[in-house]
Amino acid sequence: MWKNIFAAGVLAGATAVASVPVQAEAQTEAQTWPTQPIRLITASAASGNAYVSAQIVAAELEKRLGQRIVLEAMPQSSGMVATELVSNAEPDGHTLLVGTSSQLVFNIALFPDMPVDLAQTLRGVAMINTVPLVLVVGPENPAQTMADYVAMLKAEPGVYQYGSGPVGTTTHVTGLRWADEVGVDVEHVPYQAGSDARRDVVAGRLSHMFDVAVTAIPQIEAGAVRPLAITSPERSEALPEVPTVAELGYPGFEAATWNTIAAPSGTPDAIVERLNAEVAAVMETPAVREQLLALGADLVPPRTPAEIDAFYAAQRETWIPLVREAIGAGG
Repeated sequence: MWKNIFAAGVLAGATAVASVPVQAEAQTEAQTWPTQPIRLITASAASGNAYVSAQIVAAELEKRLGQRIVLEAMPQSSGMVATELVSNAEPDGHTLLVGTSSQLVFNIALFPDMPVDLAQTLRGVAMINTVPLVLVVGPENPAQTMADYVAMLKAEPGVYQYGSGPVGTTTHVTGLRWADEVGVDVEHVPYQAGSDARRDVVAGRLSHMFDVAVTAIPQIEAGAVRPLAITSPERSEALPEVPTVAELGYPGFEAATWNTIAAPSGTPDAIVERLNAEVAAVMETPAVREQLLALGADLVPPRTPAEIDAFYAAQRETWIPLVREAIGAGG
C-alpha cells in the first residue's frame, strides 16, 4: 500500500512540475499576443449599434495592444455569416466577434437550422455596454405621445407598418413585443440593416421603429425623427425628456441590446483573460465613457469571461422561449 501511495505522490509531483512549463508558455503567449492585426467582426452594418460601439472601444484598445484592429461589418443572413466565420476561425485571439443579443440569443430562437451551435463554438471575452431602444416616428407623424400613437394604430388595424433590421434582431423582437403588449395590429417590414428602416421612417414610408439608442440619438438631435418612448427601466440621461414605456402604462416592459466581445471557443484562457483586462481598462477611460454615455448606452460593471458565458446562458434561457412564443402567437 505504501508503495502505491509513494508512487501516487511521485506522479502528482511530476504532474505539478510538468504544469509549470505549460503555464509559463501560456503566460508568454498572452504577453506576446497579438502578433498581427485583429479582425473584429460585427454582425451589423457599419452604421449599426454594434459597429459604432465597437469603433469607440477599438480606438483605445489599439493603443493598449499595439496592433491595428480592423472592424468588419457582416450583417448578411441576420448576422449568421459573422457568427459562423468567427466560430470557425483559428482560435488564436486574432479573430473576434462583437456579440449582441440579436446574434447570440434571438437568432437561436428564430432559426432552428443554425450553421453552428453558438453555445459550443463561441466563448465570452469581455463586456462593452448595454443599450436601450427608442420608439421613434417620422417628423411628419401627427402623434406627439405614445398614447396618441397607440390610439392611431388601434383606429386603423393592419394599415400601418413598423420597420427593423433583419429578422431576429433586437429591433425586430422589441417591435413585436411592444405591438403585442399595447394591443395593436401593425405589419412588420424587415430590412437588411436598421439604417435602411430608419431612412424610411424619416421619409414617412414606415410608421415607426424601435431604434437602438446609439444610432437613434443622433437622428433625434438632428430632428429627423421624434422619440415617443424608451425601453430602459428608468429614463436615460441622454434623453431625459423621453418617458419609458413602463411609466406610460406598461409596467415591466423593458428591452435592450448588449455589446460584448466573443472569441472562438478554443481560444486560450491566457489570451482571453488578457483581452478581458484590457477591455475593462478601456471602459474606464473618460473619452470612451463620455462618448458611449452621450449615445444613450448604459455602462455596466466589468464581467469575467466565465461571468459573460453565464450571462449568455441566462439570456438564452429567458428569451428563447419568450421569442418563440411571440412568433407562434402571430409575430
